[in-house]
Amino acid sequence: MSILQLAPEHADAAFALRFESLRPEPFAPLFLLSDDELFDRGMRRVIASPVPGINYPCRVSLDFPQGGEELLLVNHRHLDRDTTPYRAEGPVFVRRLAQAYARLDEFPPIILQREMAVRAYDAEGMMIEADLAAKEELKVLTRVWLARADVAHVDFHSARRGCFFARVRRA
Repeated sequence: MSILQLAPEHADAAFALRFESLRPEPFAPLFLLSDDELFDRGMRRVIASPVPGINYPCRVSLDFPQGGEELLLVNHRHLDRDTTPYRAEGPVFVRRLAQAYARLDEFPPIILQREMAVRAYDAEGMMIEADLAAKEELKVLTRVWLARADVAHVDFHSARRGCFFARVRRA
């Protein structure tokens, strides 16, 4: 039985969702570094292909770059709490001129176009739920989990490579 069959009443829960992308400010100075300096820090500069696809999804804009656009591939700690064994980091792409995603109740297209590993965490950073979902099931699962008092936020990771995409909380 799917999540859509188990909990359709939560699809329109009475709270708004606030998506949290990465902030652009910490990454801006990195674009001034040479390729050698980036390499020495474990980072890479990439140029988006003009061929449409699902490569290089930006974790600041939560959108895809245009062909020829500059991005950095960097390691980012997205769950940075010293008190949790679930502290986590991994590779993310960041566009040079990206603006932070700031929409309420609107799932970013890069979240909905592929299967995601969806993970729910409590206020202490402990993972309390995890599943794979895509499209409508992902939307419902997010609302079902955020309707629970013990869930502080939900994180989205790519199902195949495990890369962090975004976080969502009750607004």
